[in-house]
Amino acid sequence: MCMLCVCLQTRVCAGASEVSVTYRVDECCIELWVSLPESYPLQPPFIREGKRVRIDPAQWRKWMLQLNVFVANQNGSLWDGLALWKSNLDKHFAGVEDCTICYSVIHASNYSLPKMSCRTCKKRFHNACLYKWFSTSTNSSCPMCRNIF
Repeated sequence: MCMLCVCLQTRVCAGASEVSVTYRVDECCIELWVSLPESYPLQPPFIREGKRVRIDPAQWRKWMLQLNVFVANQNGSLWDGLALWKSNLDKHFAGVEDCTICYSVIHASNYSLPKMSCRTCKKRFHNACLYKWFSTSTNSSCPMCRNIF
C-alpha cells in the first residue's frame, strides 16, 4: 500500500494582496495564486494557476472553474474554497473518480462523493447532480451513455 505524503502550504503577501497556495504530494508540486481586489469581498478574487505537475489540463480547468464558482457565486469563503480544492486533489491522488456532470470529486454544496453509478457505462455521479440532470432534461437517461438510468 502506497502512503501519500501530503502538504498544503499557504503564503500571504499582504502588500500585494496575494495568497500563494502550494499542494505537495510525494514528488508532485501544484501551485495557485489568489489575488484579492481592493474591493474584496464585493468583487471576487482572481485565481490563476502556478505550477502543476501530473495533472491533466482539462481536469485542472474543471477544478479552477469549481473554485471560482464556489468563491464568487456561492458565498463561499476563500478558505472554504481552498479546502474544497485540496479535497479534490486528495481524492484525485487517492484514485477516486470524479462526477462527469459537475467535474468534481467533492460536491460543492453538500461535500459528498459520487455514489450513484450507471449500470451500463459504470460512470459515477453525485446524487444532487443526477437530480438536477433528471429534472432539467425531462428524461431519466444517463448523461454519458444516454441509456435509461
